[in-house]
Amino acid sequence: MKCEIMQNLMDFYLAEELTSELTLDAEKHLLRCNACAGEAHALQQTQRLLRESILSEEPNPSFRERTIARLLDQLLPAHRLTAQTMHSRQWSLPFLATKSD
Repeated sequence: MKCEIMQNLMDFYLAEELTSELTLDAEKHLLRCNACAGEAHALQQTQRLLRESILSEEPNPSFRERTIARLLDQLLPAHRLTAQTMHSRQWSLPFLATKSD
């Protein structure tokens, strides 16, 4: 494999998205070519440092609860059936019927 081809495949190689045949060819090339091996190593270190620098922070549980409560308050009224709308339907469900039915 030529260095130019390896350069084009480097991101796919590091992401482990190459076919097994191309992966084997890339690994052979990296064993023989110090320049490409050095670049691959530098890219791997950069990716690792970026992953470590991003804080994965979970939201505060009370924030999550308040947000869910606000969403439910806004969404549920649109889906609730009033007594008047239940009686105006062409069909009714026995378990929804009131005693005056």
